[in-house]
Amino acid sequence: MELELQSPLILVPNSFNVLIGPEVMLIDSLNCNLKTIQSLQVLYISGNYSRILDKLDRRFTELDVRRAFTAYQLLTILKEAYQTVIIFEHDPCLFEDASEVPEYVGQALKEASNNSSVLLYSPWTDRHLEEISKFADRVFVFNEVHKYVYKRASKKAKPGPREQRTLEAF
Repeated sequence: MELELQSPLILVPNSFNVLIGPEVMLIDSLNCNLKTIQSLQVLYISGNYSRILDKLDRRFTELDVRRAFTAYQLLTILKEAYQTVIIFEHDPCLFEDASEVPEYVGQALKEASNNSSVLLYSPWTDRHLEEISKFADRVFVFNEVHKYVYKRASKKAKPGPREQRTLEAF
């Protein structure tokens, strides 16, 4: 069963996908497809800190969440995973002490995709993510579109003598 998160982002069964883009994209994709995702077994893996979990809809009840504090814990979680969809939020801190491990994580994610749809998410790329992405079936990269911030016309200060505008020091 294909899971269309947000066009053109479609997770096909037994595939390893990488999504690099703004956080809002993944959050909106998951929240908009709440009913579909609730019918699947979903494993959400995050590192030391998650930018996504606290922004998900509170009605997510069928979401298994695991945290990996080291790259070796991540490998163990992936080996034990049985869910049909695995979402891994990339945390570069996992690889600080183990520079050779990203290759093994990429292989483990690819192996997990034999039984699941795997989505690796990161808001930006780094050297560890580039190493892991070599094993991916598909890589989606979306650039963040900056929204223009318009400032209102401010009231101009009345012209007059320039004086000190802060409190004097004691």
